[in-house]
Amino acid sequence: MAYGDESLEYKIKAAYLYNFTKFITWPENHATTFNICIVGGDPFRKLLDNLESKTAFDKPIRVFRYAHIKQAKDCHIAYFDKIEDVTSISAPNSLIVGALPSTLTVGSQPFFAESGGMIGFVLEQEKIKLHINLKALKLSGLEISAKLIEVSTLVKEDEHE
Repeated sequence: MAYGDESLEYKIKAAYLYNFTKFITWPENHATTFNICIVGGDPFRKLLDNLESKTAFDKPIRVFRYAHIKQAKDCHIAYFDKIEDVTSISAPNSLIVGALPSTLTVGSQPFFAESGGMIGFVLEQEKIKLHINLKALKLSGLEISAKLIEVSTLVKEDEHE
């Protein structure tokens, strides 16, 4: 994928991360900000910074960047770009839910949702599609809108070959 295509890819993914705030419901908490965390490498560069001028659930959005999952605290959304970012905790993806309670986990690596993440970005026919793991979402206490389910592919853990 050329740099221009990659830039468009991450613009689309950044828009999805923001729009998830409209289709996912988090358990009530007392945080004063809505936190989007990028764990590991940050492929978005500055693309997410403009989200800090927006709000979610009447709270200002803040974007945090962490090298390792152990540093990520109080995240509403945690994004993992590469498989190394997830395995930096020396555990399979299914342990992400336990490491980040009440956090929507989103990733771009192959089979992210099938391996225990909640929403995986999948490139199909040069378009970004969503794979959703409903079991992981429910375990974390998050609720998802039927509208988001309609435009996604539902997957189960261990469906990949």
